[in-house]
Amino acid sequence: MIWPEFLDGDENVILDKSILVPTSGKAKMWILNGTLQKLHKERIKIGLKGYFVEGRHKVAECEIIQIVNLGLK
Repeated sequence: MIWPEFLDGDENVILDKSILVPTSGKAKMWILNGTLQKLHKERIKIGLKGYFVEGRHKVAECEIIQIVNLGLK
């Protein structure tokens, strides 16, 4: 699982759960299962397009614009 932290217009993480996430914007993405870091490191690259999903449903499109840290131990 990869978990998003959605950013506001100033690129700060939206912490207030009562604020709706913008329909377009940026998010920081976190790999929650550390054992899958190697798999993602081999697949993720700038420009790769994908989807946010909830269960079986695609709810948004996304594109990787920056990779900050995918270091392996």
